[in-house]
Amino acid sequence: MSYRPVYHASVPSGWSNDPNGTIFYQGKFHMFFQHYPHKAEWGTMHWGHLVTEDLVHWTALPVALVPDQPYEVLCGCCSGSAIEKDGMLYLLYTAAQPELQRQCLAFSDDGGIVFQKAANNPILTAEMLDDEVSPLDFRDPRLFQKDGMYYFIAGARVRTAEEIAAVQAARAVQTGSSLNAPSQSADSSAAQGDLLLRSPSASDVSGTESPRPGFGNLILCRSRDLLHWEYVGHLIHRQPELPDAFFALNGVYECPDYLELDGKELLLTSPQNLPQMGNHYQNVHSALYLLGRLDFETGRFAIETIEELDHGFDFYAAQTVRMPDGRVILIAWKEMWDRNYPTQTEGWAGTYSFPRELHVAEGQLLQKPARELDAFCKNRICCNLSVDANTEVSRAELSGTVIRLRFLLKPGTSKRAGVRVFAGKEHETVVCYDRAAGIVEIDRSRSGLSFRGCEDDLYVRRCEVGSHDTLEMELLLDVSSLEVFVDGGKHVMTANVYPEAEDRNLIFFAEGGAAAFETVEKFDVVV
Repeated sequence: MSYRPVYHASVPSGWSNDPNGTIFYQGKFHMFFQHYPHKAEWGTMHWGHLVTEDLVHWTALPVALVPDQPYEVLCGCCSGSAIEKDGMLYLLYTAAQPELQRQCLAFSDDGGIVFQKAANNPILTAEMLDDEVSPLDFRDPRLFQKDGMYYFIAGARVRTAEEIAAVQAARAVQTGSSLNAPSQSADSSAAQGDLLLRSPSASDVSGTESPRPGFGNLILCRSRDLLHWEYVGHLIHRQPELPDAFFALNGVYECPDYLELDGKELLLTSPQNLPQMGNHYQNVHSALYLLGRLDFETGRFAIETIEELDHGFDFYAAQTVRMPDGRVILIAWKEMWDRNYPTQTEGWAGTYSFPRELHVAEGQLLQKPARELDAFCKNRICCNLSVDANTEVSRAELSGTVIRLRFLLKPGTSKRAGVRVFAGKEHETVVCYDRAAGIVEIDRSRSGLSFRGCEDDLYVRRCEVGSHDTLEMELLLDVSSLEVFVDGGKHVMTANVYPEAEDRNLIFFAEGGAAAFETVEKFDVVV
């Protein structure tokens, strides 16, 4: 069987990872993405391009960026963002080499089909900003406008005071200048663009990385014209009420996004190697949202709330789009680094979460499936189910693998209650609620094809949701994809699973006591 989802975006062929350049432009939702068109594995990065008018049907457009310049050798055209200026579409992206990451600009005057790269690329390097920004890790610029200025937030490593002093001392020896000499101005892009660029060898990409300077952080830059940039500062500063791991990250806060939503300021990012904290951050690489306030004069982001965006297995590099009606829509790579990708045998690898509408209420981010899905939900089945202790209930009319399922779970006297999806003779994926522990759990240990990866546990994820007498749950199933929305979208869990074609049953169960499933609604998603 094919594992390609029906109503989720996926790469037509080859490899894809991070969505980038997400924008609503000329009547369509555009999603560019990291892409290697020649094999279903990571390679020198291109920018793929998908568009949609209904968030369900996706059309592939020609590859937007091809790594055909010397400054894109080996790693290619890496993540970035898109913005409209004077009716034209501009892309700001990272030209990455193993020991050098710089920002480049491309633009299109034909609606986003053909892009021309700026003649003075790279337009911005870490050396042109500030000594605290390491040139080894400076990537994924996210563009936005505010008060007549252009800004971007990028992932970076910020050097320590000792490392900055060492850099300045080394420069002083080379130039004979004072140790206090300022770093190069960001307005000298033409001079920097004339420098000879190192062409790293393939072994530099695949070999073991040497220790990197500084710690992972995010930086803010600003411009009046998209071409000349100045450094504002770094966003993440130690706050005593938060774990130190957030401020001493051995990695980069990748793929940032910033927006104002429901009167709050929201920062999204995907940190590498964030240590696990109980049931939080169980993947090697995570996805976070931060509520707080960004100081546009210093770059500092005062954190009020920091939380995981998705508590499941497969979710990274979330990006948003402001729709014409004001809604904010989020989409993310529905995979995870350092894992196996079973669809490679089909000649493709890379899927994306179903677009989610975002809201902030009572200091918490809410995520729900975009309302566009409603138009494709057919053949409604509605019922109430009571399940006795240590029994199961299934109905043929509730089965399916391309469906939307909603219900109110009343755990009653049960210790654990939930639903087994993609269930067959040998396989099942279990979604259950333990009210005493206050945890919703996904168990994919018997879901089908096995997984390989770096985590200690590749098969179980737990999300702390609190103790409830009634818990609202919504599940999106799509061939090999499971997304679980809990308590009105306060918590979300995403998992890829690889069952057999005959694994179609839904089985409701209760353990240690009785439970009820009320207002069960099942829809076939018909596209």
